[in-house]
Amino acid sequence: MKKLFFLLSIIIIYSCDRNNLKIETIENENLTQHQIDSILTNFKFEYDKPVFIDSTSQVLLPITTQHSERKKILSRYSSDEYSWTDYPRYWNILFYNKSSNQTRLLTESKMRITDYAVNIKETGAILSKSILYKIGDIDYNKDKKLNNDDPEHLFISKTDGTELKRLSPKNEYLISYTLIPNSDQIVIETIRDTNSDLEFKLDDEKIWYLINLNSNAQPIEIINSGLRKKIENLYFEQWLKKK
Repeated sequence: MKKLFFLLSIIIIYSCDRNNLKIETIENENLTQHQIDSILTNFKFEYDKPVFIDSTSQVLLPITTQHSERKKILSRYSSDEYSWTDYPRYWNILFYNKSSNQTRLLTESKMRITDYAVNIKETGAILSKSILYKIGDIDYNKDKKLNNDDPEHLFISKTDGTELKRLSPKNEYLISYTLIPNSDQIVIETIRDTNSDLEFKLDDEKIWYLINLNSNAQPIEIINSGLRKKIENLYFEQWLKKK
C-alpha cells in the first residue's frame, strides 16, 4: 500500500510540476518493475533524426531528453535538484546496422554526450573511419552529479560504436579540438585545474596537446607551463615594461 501511495504521489507531482525548470532524481528503492515502467511513461526520452555513415550500413540514433522542437524539461522527484541545463544533450547513442539488422548502444555507462562528429572528411585513414565525441563521464567535484561543472573529454570510436576510447587527459576540461588536414592528428585545448580546487575557471591554466592516432603514445604537450611562462615574460619585457 505504501508503494502504491508513493507511486501515485509521483504521478501527482509530475502533473502539477511538469513545466517547472527543475530536475530531481527519483528515489527508486523497493520499486517493482511495474512501478518503474509506470514512472518511465512520463519520461519520454526522444531519438534524434537518424544519421547515416557514408559508405557503410551504419545508422546512428542519438538518444536525448531535450527534443530540439520541444525542449520540455521532465520533472523528477526527490530533494536533489538540477538545473535543466545540467541534463545531457544526449545520454547515449543507438547504432543500427542495416545489413545485419543488429543494434547496439554506444555504452552502458553513465555519460553526458555534448556533441559528436561523423563522416569526417579530408583526414587520415583512422579518422575517416571513426566518430569523435565530446563526453563527460567523471564526477570530478564529487558532488554526486554529472553536470556542466564536470569536465568534458574527447572520445573516439569506430563507426559502429565499438572501441570507444578517451583521447584527452582524464582530469582536464576539453575546450576545443582541431583536426590537422589529411592526417590522423588532432590538436586539442584543455583547462587544467591548476590550484586543485575541483573547479575549472578562466584563470586556470590552458594546455595545448597534439594527439597522433597512429601512435599509442600519450598526448604531447605543445604549450606547457614552462613554455607559457617564457612567452609571458617575453611579452612583459617587450610590451609592458617601461623602457
